[in-house]
Amino acid sequence: MTTSKPTCTVIVPTYNRSGLLRHTLESLCRQQLAVGDRFEVVVADDGSTDDSEDVVTGYHDRLDIRWYHQEDEGYRVAKARNVGIEHARADLCVFVDSGVILHSGALAAHLSAHRDADGPTAVVGYVLCFNEGNEDGQEILDALDFADPDASFARFTAEGRWPDIREDYYERYGEDLDSLTAPWLMWWTCNASAPTALLRETGGFDEAYRSWGAEDVDLGYRLRTAGARFVLRRDAAALHVPHPKSYESNMRSAARNYRYFAAKFDTPVARLVPGNHFHEIEDILRSRRLAEGEVTDAFGSEVRPIDRTDAERAAATQPEGEPMTPPLLGMWFWKDREARRDAPRILVFSPHPDDEVIACGGTTARHVAEGAQVGVVFATDGAMSHSAVLDIHQNPTPGELREIRRQEALMAGKAMGVREEAVRFLDYPDTRLADHLPEFRRDVLELLREHRRVTQVYVPHEFRELNADHRLTGETVVSCLAELGLEPDIYRYVVWDERTEEEFGFVNRKPADGPGSGSERLVSYDIEAYVPQKHAAFREHRTQVELYAPGQTRPVVPWPFQERVFAARTEEFWITEPGVGDTGRRAGDGE
Repeated sequence: MTTSKPTCTVIVPTYNRSGLLRHTLESLCRQQLAVGDRFEVVVADDGSTDDSEDVVTGYHDRLDIRWYHQEDEGYRVAKARNVGIEHARADLCVFVDSGVILHSGALAAHLSAHRDADGPTAVVGYVLCFNEGNEDGQEILDALDFADPDASFARFTAEGRWPDIREDYYERYGEDLDSLTAPWLMWWTCNASAPTALLRETGGFDEAYRSWGAEDVDLGYRLRTAGARFVLRRDAAALHVPHPKSYESNMRSAARNYRYFAAKFDTPVARLVPGNHFHEIEDILRSRRLAEGEVTDAFGSEVRPIDRTDAERAAATQPEGEPMTPPLLGMWFWKDREARRDAPRILVFSPHPDDEVIACGGTTARHVAEGAQVGVVFATDGAMSHSAVLDIHQNPTPGELREIRRQEALMAGKAMGVREEAVRFLDYPDTRLADHLPEFRRDVLELLREHRRVTQVYVPHEFRELNADHRLTGETVVSCLAELGLEPDIYRYVVWDERTEEEFGFVNRKPADGPGSGSERLVSYDIEAYVPQKHAAFREHRTQVELYAPGQTRPVVPWPFQERVFAARTEEFWITEPGVGDTGRRAGDGE
């Protein structure tokens, strides 16, 4: 098998569908690529207990294929696909579901689409025989020639049988997807592709989706905000092999996920996703003058009161003589990509791995969703959590725990949408930051010089925090900002107070150097829409929230403290503003 870099990586998630998986792998064996092109296959298994691994092994002589298995912890196809992205060696990822048969020219078409594109592109492949409720399943199976799928593609297309269920959308609006406002609604990972670097840059699939539906639309939305063009390629064709499924169950699941999607992005177009058929959203946007183009006959010509109100409001604020432009939809288009340089730049300083989630996990996820550039900096290595709190020194040792917690922090960052390369580990000894203050200060100064354009900084409160590592982290960062003359907005959080100290049964105090500011006020941010990301990130810190070591009778983070984290729907920060005294807004008033 050649060791040269593949041209594309085909990512196939699967779960107990070895028979369907075999159909997909057979179709990959038939792919016809140009000379010099080759592909690899990553099968990302979401906890199968059938013979899926043996099926994959049986293709080692015909495909450059690898199999990655994760434990069965429920529906985690988003995480499975992220495993594929993580291990992709090619610059292009093609997503194909188990049971999807690719035309022999499909991968070549995906590659061609990206090579022909001007800038990063998300390709929408064509999928025949996709029944929402498997209503034509047996008829399709009877008509499908598994020995010669290309012949079935040709026959079904010529006869107009079982076209892509998105065909109505293409007929309404044309096939120039990039001219539409929400083309990401059609980017479905049963047959789609995007550049690997862009997938990683945008954070991959949101692993908070733990049931069927919307995880691909969510990623498509973020690809669009990152500047991707959307292209339909009919020749990147696939055929969906029928299999048992529950349309009603899928729709219930999708409805929940669409509500999460709408709350997560909270833009005019995102708020239309729940309660509206995907094929009508473009028309609704046009009727409200949020998108260019006429409302199609398929939608109807009636303008509802809400549509008229939105249109009148937009017209009232439009400068006279200038063409109507849509309001912000939470998107950057490729022509506006340079504007990303003006996006907020945020640094979260965390004393230990897990404080970044406890204090501001929801706020971090919100910033990422809104397009901010977010970095996380860990002051200490967290290696002493078991030893100092639970008096457990083996299985894991502090040295082992250091490496484990580093990986947990990276996974927690991914759950919040933070890119791995935006996470920095300073690795000072846990519980002993006070012994290394000159070196720590030097590193913080260097880091802040690299981030002189930082606009917001989140730090432990340098007076209200009790824990030594926490307080010193805050003191040092605030002092270094002043030394460099940097003036970002500073949001101070408190994790370790008397109640936390009592619940943990662990004391590592440092007296405050001063009385604190008299001009502080406490602000409270609603994180309801980002609670799933925060919870997913918190659970990634397994060494802290689970019974991790043999003989452990309680987690490092006590149950009562965990319950408070999981119950929280707001995050609170102390801020200082010139001229603001005790009359400032109280916690709970909102922002």
